[in-house]
Amino acid sequence: MVRKYNQGVADANRKRAKHGATVGARQGKRNLIYKLWSAIKDRCFNPDSKHYARYGGRGITMHPAWVDDYATFAADIGERPKGMTLDRIDNDGDYEPNNVRWATRVEQANNRVTNVFITHEGLTMTLADWARHKGWKYGLLGSRWKKGKRGDELFAPPEYVRTKL
Repeated sequence: MVRKYNQGVADANRKRAKHGATVGARQGKRNLIYKLWSAIKDRCFNPDSKHYARYGGRGITMHPAWVDDYATFAADIGERPKGMTLDRIDNDGDYEPNNVRWATRVEQANNRVTNVFITHEGLTMTLADWARHKGWKYGLLGSRWKKGKRGDELFAPPEYVRTKL
């Protein structure tokens, strides 16, 4: 039997793609959910990962049923809705079925550990949400917050100084 030049590579790829998530192998394309699964594993379990310190280094891990079983992970999280990213509901919790959701970029940005939540006029929101709510630029509230302004001083209407040209 005569083997084609790359038959060994093709056989190896076929074995490695048993989860069915690799598509368009010649173009190097992979399923987005598979890429997500792989990236989560990398940041949770690989000390050489660029993001390990913020995930695995903080003790964040992945649901045991998902670690070695892409199909279970994919079935549990479902298809990615357009414009959504996978988000952990509790930032200190693991990647597990009851702690992940599909969220918009704004929802995910509001779920960061570094966010500052402010209660004003009976509403509690992040600085970014308050800026959107007031129709102001985020930099205005952010700089006031960094300068130590709080309460009414933080939310005082902006004063613009016009200079002559």
